[in-house]
Amino acid sequence: MAILVFIIILSVLVLIHEFGHFFMAKRNGIGVEEFGIGLPPRAWGKKIGETIYSVNWLPFGGFVRLVGEDSTDAKRDQKNSFYTKSIWQRSQVVVAGVVMNLLLAVVVFYIVLAALGFKFHLPGFFPHEFKFARQSTTVQVVDIGENSPAKSAGIEVGESIIEIDSQKIDSIDALQTIIHGAEGKSISLVLESPVDNSTRVVAAVPQFNKELDAPALGIGLGELITLNYDTLPRKIFGGFTHSYNMVEYSGKVMGQLIGFAIRERDITPVSEGISGPVGIASITSQAVSLGALSVIQLAGILSLNLAILNILPIPALDGGRFAFIIFEAITRKKPHATFEKWVHTAGFALLIGLILLITYNDILKLIK
Repeated sequence: MAILVFIIILSVLVLIHEFGHFFMAKRNGIGVEEFGIGLPPRAWGKKIGETIYSVNWLPFGGFVRLVGEDSTDAKRDQKNSFYTKSIWQRSQVVVAGVVMNLLLAVVVFYIVLAALGFKFHLPGFFPHEFKFARQSTTVQVVDIGENSPAKSAGIEVGESIIEIDSQKIDSIDALQTIIHGAEGKSISLVLESPVDNSTRVVAAVPQFNKELDAPALGIGLGELITLNYDTLPRKIFGGFTHSYNMVEYSGKVMGQLIGFAIRERDITPVSEGISGPVGIASITSQAVSLGALSVIQLAGILSLNLAILNILPIPALDGGRFAFIIFEAITRKKPHATFEKWVHTAGFALLIGLILLITYNDILKLIK
């Protein structure tokens, strides 16, 4: 089931991306030779007008092949060629896929926020001030001891403790203060699920812990950042602002990991924070086990990441092609066709090598 869901998510994200290229190419009079679902070899195809619409055997995403997309193509000087169109028209086609993935992420995040009551939790790896949302802290259960009061009460790892005896809990210190004063007494805890923000109430009795020299429930604690999109403007623009917050926070986390790796001369933190197809399939499996809302949220995150990755100025990706267009706009000269093709070919080879390396690392993680 997880593999099927992974293939469906990946296919939808790539097809929407490619549809953006397809739509803008048609709109600007650029010939589309083929719009393929899946990757070759071809299983079925039908030509309608100038375009072959195909279904291919490898069920991963899709592709669009434009007339004159390759600057060394024999058809590049035709009227309907990508190569002959203006800088503005080619720019629209190149960035259209990224825009479609961004819009999909906005829609998906709006659905997720609406389902969660416009309250979203995420781990606080590093201090960060989020924009366009009211930020608060939630105390999360990250570990439960065997034969502990928490275990007996049915508290589960991942849940947040938001109230104890009608007192709001917004920090670990606040929680510990209440627990330390309640030895042998039954306390009422309001627990919140990180999956759908649903709440439930349990009763537990703190017991004296010799190691801590204090009453305890036998739980390990961590803190979650809670983003509250709780005003009308925040709700209306929640899909856009949450997408922005996710991009900004992800960039900060990755920047911190890279900085740590450089200082310590240890690339492990960066490799742990990057996943390829195998790693994403594993994450998909976890999302499937948590329910449909988690799967939808994962689709939004992947769509956002796909957009950001594609717009980077990396040869063979949309950002790499866009960089050549910007170069042309500045210099008023088209890049040498053979050189551009060589750059994209080399970039594609490097990307494949990087994907294989990341996949190998993902497999090692699973084995461990």
